[in-house]
Amino acid sequence: MGNGLTAGGLYAVARLLSAESLASKKARLFAATLTDAALAEQMERLAGRHAQRFAALLALLAE
Repeated sequence: MGNGLTAGGLYAVARLLSAESLASKKARLFAATLTDAALAEQMERLAGRHAQRFAALLALLAE
């Protein structure tokens, strides 16, 4: 793992990964329960953005 992160940096990235994962899951759950199609679509887009941030953070660890 040549990403140059310190132990504290790794801890911070791990916490961010957890938060982004949870936010994505919650947004998808809300999207599934909303009856307003427009709001549900916005929640799905929000979940997608959280998933993208999760993937970017994970890629940071893989460097």
